[in-house]
Amino acid sequence: MIVRVTLVCFLLVGAPIKSEAEARPRARPVPIYSNQFAVHVPEGVEAATEIAEKHGFDNHGQIHISMNIK
Repeated sequence: MIVRVTLVCFLLVGAPIKSEAEARPRARPVPIYSNQFAVHVPEGVEAATEIAEKHGFDNHGQIHISMNIK
C-alpha cells in the first residue's frame, strides 16, 4: 500500500516537472521563408489576377469560400 501511494505521489509531482522541461520552445537555426501567401482583394477575382500579374505572381484563386481573412 505504501508503495502505491508513493508511486502515485511521484507521478503526480514528477510528471509536471518533466512536461515543463519538454515544453520549452526550440531555437530555429535557420529562418523559414515561404513562396506562397494569401491576400484579400475586395474588388474580386479579376482585380486579384491583375494585381498578381502586375507584380509577377500567379493567382491560384480563392482559398476557401468560408474563410474570412482580414
